[in-house]
Amino acid sequence: MGDQIKDVQDFQSSALLSAAKVGALSGTAGLIYGGAAGVIRSPNPMIHSLSCGIHWFACGSAFWWLRSNIIRHHYQDKASLKERTYASALCGGIAGGSVTKLMGGRLVPGAIIFSLLGYCGQSVFNRVDAWQMENAHKTSKPLMQRMAESKWIPLRSLSDQEYREMLSEKLLSIEAEIALLDDKIEELEKSRPVPSSSK
Repeated sequence: MGDQIKDVQDFQSSALLSAAKVGALSGTAGLIYGGAAGVIRSPNPMIHSLSCGIHWFACGSAFWWLRSNIIRHHYQDKASLKERTYASALCGGIAGGSVTKLMGGRLVPGAIIFSLLGYCGQSVFNRVDAWQMENAHKTSKPLMQRMAESKWIPLRSLSDQEYREMLSEKLLSIEAEIALLDDKIEELEKSRPVPSSSK
């Protein structure tokens, strides 16, 4: 019994800490968005920025705390991808609707919008995660080699053997040119008049 209580307390403290981290990230995004939107449409951009930051912090931390608790207690941390998507939609609706209502907005539009955001965000995360898991076992080439093999870059990488062959071809062509020049020099020397010796 004591171990169970300790596990629950550890989970709650880690859930609150992770909710605070997500809330801080959301709040920062809210501050940035609020600042940009406040400059455009508000007479007090600083107040608008702070209001958006607080709103987004509350939404983000409430969403993450609710989602963590639902996945932990209802699904025992064994939720499928579809169940995680539904939990994210539900938590987004609850957190977004309630925080929007507390901030003076309307409950139903806030719940609908944040439910859609939770559902779409989790769906995108699931797809990206599945794609990364598929590509995790593939070995990738170094960046410079991939750039060299790209059709958009006019350079290409050469193996040692290809480089040797290219150098030997150049050497052969230079030797052929030297032989031609030697022949021309010999012809010129033969055609040059021999000076007569004067006595």
